[in-house]
Amino acid sequence: MRRTTGAPTVQRILGQGGIVAFGTDPSNSDVLMADIDSGTIHRLTTGDVGTSFPSTLSETGLFTDVSDLSPAPGLLPYEPNVPFWSDYAVKRRWMIIPDGASTITWSRDGSWTFPSGTVWVKHFDMEMTRGNPATKKRLETRVIVKNNTGVYGVSYRWNDAQTEATLVDDGGADLDLSITDNGTPRTQRWHIPSRAECLICHTQQAGYALSFNTRQLNRSTTINGFTGNQLDLFNDSGIFSNAIERPNVLPRHLRSDETTYPVEARVRSYLDVNCAYCHKSGGTAPTAWDGRASLTLDQTGLINGIPTSSGGNAANKLIVPSDLAHSIVYNRIAAANGFTRMPPLATNETDPASIALLTEWITQPLPARKTYTQWRQEKLGSLTSPASEPGADPDGDGRTNQQEFLAATDPLSGNSVFSATPSIINGKFRLSFYAPENRSIQAEASTNLSTWSLWDIPGNDGLPQTGGMKNLQGPMSDQKKFFRLRLKEN
Repeated sequence: MRRTTGAPTVQRILGQGGIVAFGTDPSNSDVLMADIDSGTIHRLTTGDVGTSFPSTLSETGLFTDVSDLSPAPGLLPYEPNVPFWSDYAVKRRWMIIPDGASTITWSRDGSWTFPSGTVWVKHFDMEMTRGNPATKKRLETRVIVKNNTGVYGVSYRWNDAQTEATLVDDGGADLDLSITDNGTPRTQRWHIPSRAECLICHTQQAGYALSFNTRQLNRSTTINGFTGNQLDLFNDSGIFSNAIERPNVLPRHLRSDETTYPVEARVRSYLDVNCAYCHKSGGTAPTAWDGRASLTLDQTGLINGIPTSSGGNAANKLIVPSDLAHSIVYNRIAAANGFTRMPPLATNETDPASIALLTEWITQPLPARKTYTQWRQEKLGSLTSPASEPGADPDGDGRTNQQEFLAATDPLSGNSVFSATPSIINGKFRLSFYAPENRSIQAEASTNLSTWSLWDIPGNDGLPQTGGMKNLQGPMSDQKKFFRLRLKEN
């Protein structure tokens, strides 16, 4: 910044995410910067950047033809279950692993590990008339590259002729789009993030590649003419270094419109995708809650959780059952009740479908949802007696209070038990059972009552249930098998 007689002249020289304070080194007056994301102090120095990027998308070689975005050999398309909200943009995605020999290390619920040179590409279109695909316009194509120290990202902005995309400057760019929304013309601001902003979200804690994980990729799709589960297709292509479990028994994220599943489970998927890359244990957000869907609701710290900042009102908590006005997470997503919009980067529009989903959850099923403590008081009449402890068994039926809570059975009646009914229907073996709401149930099979594995059939993914009678059904086997059910709280 150079001070002049008028407005100061500002020239961008670099970008770095997470900077919250500046200072000077008392020994030589160097500029110092405090980085809240990494917990480190940076020194401002001079030097040659020594880095250049292809000036156009064509020059990257990622596409054999940019006119129709025909991917180059090895660049594989993929699609997540729940897309990150991007201000109504319509997105397409690809990835490529270097040299055809490197591999990815898979994880069920953790981040995957990627070799240096892995590239992810995300392309953004915008319907200039909402809901009319024929009005789509190309906005930008982003490229994230894994290297030996982390990742870096660049963006390419499409020209008005829609024939080529040009490298965006380090500082990013803002575009004003002429949108027609429900018949009304208006201007929408589109933000192309700076290269530093890319690294605020694509961190080591977030696994670098957002939405490239088990819960997002566990879905059916078509890749290069082959149709099947995405995990199977990637596994068949040889990109994994370790054995993966069968997709039938793996979790996945739920879309907001999948109404056969509890609204809470759909909210948890939304929060995982849109918030948990920062809001998690070890994440970059200074917060007390963890948005990962693999945790129980109690473990997230969301319900009546104490926020980092209450907005000046002690009644404000992270999520307050039946109270939207004092639920900070809701107000951050909706940009309501005096709270600013989250996430704060690369988005200017609120997501009406997700706001409606959170509204439904907070005002309807959540107030009636019971924690173990509430259930303990209601069913056992005490929060302190030894007989009401989670490990106690007051009715002597061999099931602890914690197990009775999970199964929604009566802890004071030995006749109230969780059980499954086996049957053979049309030549197939079926297990029928009552599933309490917001519980996950998976069937395990064994031939010797010693070694157990998850039953590899559709529907045995352990997704949260809405409550009621459920069936798991699979083919008959010529081998004697035993079955048991695994019950878990969400």
